[in-house]
Amino acid sequence: MKKAFTLIELLIVVAIIAILAAIAVPNFLEAQVRSKVSRVKADIRSEATAMESYCVDNNCYPNCHPFGIASSNTLAPDPVGTMILERLSTPVAYMSNSLLKDVFSVKFRLSAASASAIQAITPTATVIGVDQAATLNSYIYQSWNSQQRYTTPADGFSDAAKATKSTAWLLHSCGPDGTYYNLGGVLANDDATQLQYTIDFIYDPTNGTVSRGSIWRTGGASSGSTAYKAGEGLRKAIETQK
Repeated sequence: MKKAFTLIELLIVVAIIAILAAIAVPNFLEAQVRSKVSRVKADIRSEATAMESYCVDNNCYPNCHPFGIASSNTLAPDPVGTMILERLSTPVAYMSNSLLKDVFSVKFRLSAASASAIQAITPTATVIGVDQAATLNSYIYQSWNSQQRYTTPADGFSDAAKATKSTAWLLHSCGPDGTYYNLGGVLANDDATQLQYTIDFIYDPTNGTVSRGSIWRTGGASSGSTAYKAGEGLRKAIETQK
């Protein structure tokens, strides 16, 4: 007669497996998030190197898109020949592929006229096929100068009578929370005195690997004025990442 496992023994084995799984799965997910964060930082660092090379040759950075996306708009096609970060790979290849995908999925959007207002609102869910950032799932790109954010194609806030070449830029990944920031108002309205609010935009893994905030990189230089703050508040917050 063959000896079999008793029900108690089987239950003990199942319980042990469940305990091991409960320990292993969260650790695996944590490691996965940390790996994605490292990938984002490497991608943005590569973009930054290409951006600076582009600036050396052109004495400016690529102008950004009104929607903040890294490429021309594929949902409602922009004028033929429109290029945003495509300029980093054509006609001169500062990098082989400038339109890198965000490894985190863009799921939500935060949009308001200032960082303090953004901090107080609930994120809006994005819809693939409707929201450009969610559809492309690329990094978000913004550029500006000391007077304005001049976009390509020009939007209702772009003023051809002011400086049109970009002297500063930033890229951000939506981060583990899947939320990206619509920054036109923040760049215009928030100076360094608003750090208490803009700091909330910065992803900090010490708050938990899945926590609020985006992963940022910025470059160039611009000086804000009374009329246009030139993103000084956000840039000050980004400096805290270093």
